[in-house]
Amino acid sequence: MAWLFFILTLVIEFPVVYLFYKKQWKQVLAPFFLLNLFTWPLLHIFLDNSDINIYLLEFGVAIAEAIGYKLFMKSSWGKALLVSFVANTLSYFIGVLIFDYYFA
Repeated sequence: MAWLFFILTLVIEFPVVYLFYKKQWKQVLAPFFLLNLFTWPLLHIFLDNSDINIYLLEFGVAIAEAIGYKLFMKSSWGKALLVSFVANTLSYFIGVLIFDYYFA
C-alpha cells in the first residue's frame, strides 16, 4: 500500500514542479523522480523510528529537494526553495486530507 502513497506524492507534486520548470520539463523529470525516490522513504523511516515532529521532517525534505533542484536544474536558490516548499506543502496537506477521509 505504501507505493500508492508514493505515487500519489508524485502525482500531486509534479504539476507544481512542471509549472516552475515548463521550459525544462523534460530535464526535470529525472531529478524530480530521483529526489522523491530518495526523500520519501527517508521521511517514512524517520517517521516510524523517531519522535521527530512531522513538520520538521517535511522541512528537511523540502530543503533536501531544494538543494537537488539547485544542483540538477541550476536554479537560483529562491526558485529551488520555492518550488520545493510549494510542492511539499501541497502534497503534505492533500495527503492528510485523503488519509483522514479514508482512514479516520
